[in-house]
Amino acid sequence: MIDKETCGILFQKYHNNVYNYCLKYLKNSHAAEDCTQEVFMIMLKKKNKIVLTKNLLSWLYETSKRVCKKYLSKNSIKFADIDDYAETLYDNNVSIEKTLSDEIYEFLNKKDADLLFEYINADSAQKQKMAERMGITTNALCKRIIRIKCKIKEYLTDDI
Repeated sequence: MIDKETCGILFQKYHNNVYNYCLKYLKNSHAAEDCTQEVFMIMLKKKNKIVLTKNLLSWLYETSKRVCKKYLSKNSIKFADIDDYAETLYDNNVSIEKTLSDEIYEFLNKKDADLLFEYINADSAQKQKMAERMGITTNALCKRIIRIKCKIKEYLTDDI
């Protein structure tokens, strides 16, 4: 059993551990901070049941994992929605600290990222011209886009 003052000390001691765990899990600093706060709120609520042992950090990590999974399930990007997100975020008027398009450019090579955004913003005639320019069929272009989207989905849902 721990008191509120001890919770504050534990927060200071373990905040960076929990935050870094959440950041690695979620790959988003704002989400990681939200989840970190949630973990410590859970600890505060369960303060009467928690025993100070060397396993406290393990408990915090396990709680962090559950909180992050819950966060992802509530805020997950559905595979079909990637086009919608990319179209919205590709708009140069969006002023977000780090948009999905920024993240896409970080882990995809520039050629694939450019291709994806060009494809998303193209109508069927433009897609046909894209395929011709690349020397491939429109079916091959669609398959390439599907592979790129799968890379994005893996990146967005990647577990540690």
